[in-house]
Amino acid sequence: MSFQCPVCNSPYQKPIPEACLVCGWDLQFNLSIPEDLEQEQKRLDWAKKTWERLQTLKLSQQKPHFSSKKRLTLTDILPRLESLELQLQQATLERQHLQSLLDSILHYLKAFNSELSLNQTFPSVTDFDSNITSTFPLSEVGIDYSSLIELLAKGDWKTADEYTWQLILYIGEREAEKWLRVEDIEQFPCTDLNTLNWLWEYYSHGLFSLTSQWQIFYDLDGDYTKFCEQVGWRMGDSWIYYEELNFTLNAPLGHLPIIAWRKRACYGVGTTTPDENLSSFFSRLSMCSKPLRAEFPKT
Repeated sequence: MSFQCPVCNSPYQKPIPEACLVCGWDLQFNLSIPEDLEQEQKRLDWAKKTWERLQTLKLSQQKPHFSSKKRLTLTDILPRLESLELQLQQATLERQHLQSLLDSILHYLKAFNSELSLNQTFPSVTDFDSNITSTFPLSEVGIDYSSLIELLAKGDWKTADEYTWQLILYIGEREAEKWLRVEDIEQFPCTDLNTLNWLWEYYSHGLFSLTSQWQIFYDLDGDYTKFCEQVGWRMGDSWIYYEELNFTLNAPLGHLPIIAWRKRACYGVGTTTPDENLSSFFSRLSMCSKPLRAEFPKT
């Protein structure tokens, strides 16, 4: 016949030990009738509760404690996520700037050296010297085009157009007058004109550039009215205002940049008409050697 310890329920077979080998309870009291049964029962109840508490305490000590560690909340994570997104955006812009610089260098190498094959393999960005801009300048007058590159890369076409016009005035030393004379256009630095044209063509995937405007103007035999109708500067019988331009990629081919007028398509800038300004810029672009078409990034 088996016997259980009244405190921890450990089983025993005869001969029964004097004390429980698990909890240490005196097992001999069950073999005789105690003089004070009620007092003994209270002592047994106390022993059982004490044993149960002891087992509960042991189990809690075995479980890992997480309360001492602070749990991350959404409030903790969001600032970190925003910081990482900002760093990623900055890295993307820097990469686009470097890629644009490399493409510009290759463009000038090909444009000014007829012996280079169009299929020739060129070094990567990392193969060029850090002072590459001094060897292959994007500007003859020291213009930093990084701000324009960022605007074009973001697709902020309106701000990019306004900034392009400010650059043109600065390069032509006509900021105070806010317009260019024909002689200013005729003397406009070739490198800078090609750079402005190429950047617009590259970042718009060929939609916006002086080259696209020039081709349309040439195909229409220099008819300014028909030209404006085709590029979206004239709607029906109405010449559009600058604020009415379509500064999206849904605009017609050659819709931007605006270099022949600023207020309204039928108004010139300064003392020249818009078609005179446009013809002068196209003539200068032709003399500066028509740039190669940009190789657009895959989307």
